[in-house]
Amino acid sequence: MTETGLILDRIDQRAYEAGLGPSEPAHTVRVWQVAPIRAEWTAVLPVAPGHEEKVRARVRAMLAAFPGPGGDPPRNAIGLLERGAGRRGMPYRPAERRAWPDAALYLEFMPAGSDMVYAHYDLAYQILASVAPRLADARWYAILSQCEDILDIWQIAGGRLSFERLHTEEDRAGEVLAALEPSLAPA
Repeated sequence: MTETGLILDRIDQRAYEAGLGPSEPAHTVRVWQVAPIRAEWTAVLPVAPGHEEKVRARVRAMLAAFPGPGGDPPRNAIGLLERGAGRRGMPYRPAERRAWPDAALYLEFMPAGSDMVYAHYDLAYQILASVAPRLADARWYAILSQCEDILDIWQIAGGRLSFERLHTEEDRAGEVLAALEPSLAPA
């Protein structure tokens, strides 16, 4: 069966935006980034030089507008990843990051990664849509892991965020991902 035979429905970007609930935590999420770096559990998005302060301020303001449990900014939406800064999620380790495109600031999509906490996924979408003109091109995929039947395709190209959601047969999103991106197929 081809990957298209497993896809039950497609939700385009406009339809997805119409139903956003940025204050609501969603499902747990698994992430695979394929460009500009390869990563699992997160996507790392370089901020274009000269835009660091505006992006940092925008991300902090949007996170503060939708506090998580306990009143702190949500843990799993978008994180700021920079040299020398302490934060939850992925530490900045220069030796491990040599293959990354050089940037003074990166945004991290779903920074809790393998902790598998509930994500503020719609808030992450809104943040990325608002700062996309200031980010380098990137492409990644996410599977909402409750029933493994939702595969989201994310891309930033030319300063625009594009997004598509695929509803698959239950527990089949991984197969569709492997068909769309053979480099991510299990070995």
